[in-house]
Amino acid sequence: ALARIKSYLDYGAFTPVQVAATAALNGPQEIIDDARNTYRRRRDVLIESFARVGWDIPSPSATMFAWAPIPEAYRHVGSLQFSKLLLEHANVAVSPGNGFGEYGEGYVRLALVENRQRIMQAARNVRRFIDSSDRILEQAEKSAVGS
Repeated sequence: ALARIKSYLDYGAFTPVQVAATAALNGPQEIIDDARNTYRRRRDVLIESFARVGWDIPSPSATMFAWAPIPEAYRHVGSLQFSKLLLEHANVAVSPGNGFGEYGEGYVRLALVENRQRIMQAARNVRRFIDSSDRILEQAEKSAVGS
């Protein structure tokens, strides 16, 4: 049923949206350059700061999202559980890869929507999370058995 509804929405774009898209494509492009540079800076901060804490994330070339492979110690829990653990123990919100289809499992998606300071704080929180992985995984397994 959801696929059917989506097909209706994808069939044709609302005329005012088409007019707005034409104006955006034909209008001044400075704002596009500014947005591109903002996302490039955020991407670079994310990739560099997360690499320093031990989480290597491939650098995306043209998007406001980064797809990150789940660190080895957490791969066995899957992307949904890893996302929950990251939120609970590091205060870092990511989207589980499995929400984007079967090939997304094993990854999480990070949005480049925060400023430099917040991205660097997220990396520091991730470092503490990774450093505590044995304890966190043990707690997660105990609560999974108890439920």
